[in-house]
Amino acid sequence: MAFIFEYIVLNVFKAYTYKPTLVKKKYFDNVFGAILSQGLYIPVSATFITVFGKKLKWKLGFTFFYYCIERLFIFLKIYKINWWKPIYTVILLPVYYLLSDFFYKGLEKQKIMAKKLAHYLTIMVIETIFMYVLAYNGQIRFGIKHLYSIRLHFMIAPVYCIFMSFISTSLAKEKGFFFRIVHLFSYKVVDVILIKTGIMALNRHYFKWRIFSQSLMVVTARIIYLRIFRNDNR
Repeated sequence: MAFIFEYIVLNVFKAYTYKPTLVKKKYFDNVFGAILSQGLYIPVSATFITVFGKKLKWKLGFTFFYYCIERLFIFLKIYKINWWKPIYTVILLPVYYLLSDFFYKGLEKQKIMAKKLAHYLTIMVIETIFMYVLAYNGQIRFGIKHLYSIRLHFMIAPVYCIFMSFISTSLAKEKGFFFRIVHLFSYKVVDVILIKTGIMALNRHYFKWRIFSQSLMVVTARIIYLRIFRNDNR
């Protein structure tokens, strides 16, 4: 959920910029900062609060902690705000923690929609990080009519991940080798369409390995499904 929020706020509306200087490429450094924030720090704190049943004071405590961190990062100039305000963090983080509690209760009660959403979001995060690594290594680029700027790539790549994760979620639940092939074939079909329309470009050295990386995602999606829905498959 934090990844989707970050895509809208960071990639689309440029609310702020991360400058952790952890990777050499400037815009990749910005996105890597977002991955650490929304893919690690914030979700881990939400998971801790939810799983251990921490009450309001813990939620407010973590909110204040991240507010202070945000202020510190602004002071150290490793985080620059454009139109975002730290007070928004104070308002939205408790809401996020409450959503985490609500979502976890759904999982505890084995609610089918909660498990489907968990499956989808897990695949989406893995797909997104995987695409980031491939883009950083120059293996893949997204653009429009052969214009492959880094910013444009990070506008389109998450949409690709959101769409392909939906396909993965739909097919991973099906049993048998046949549906693994169908799943893999769906990747190839989307690739061909995007390449033909100039939306996707693959490094020629990576092109022959593309089927391996897609096979990895097919297998991963199935394993995650079996893990989340293990009680339903007994």
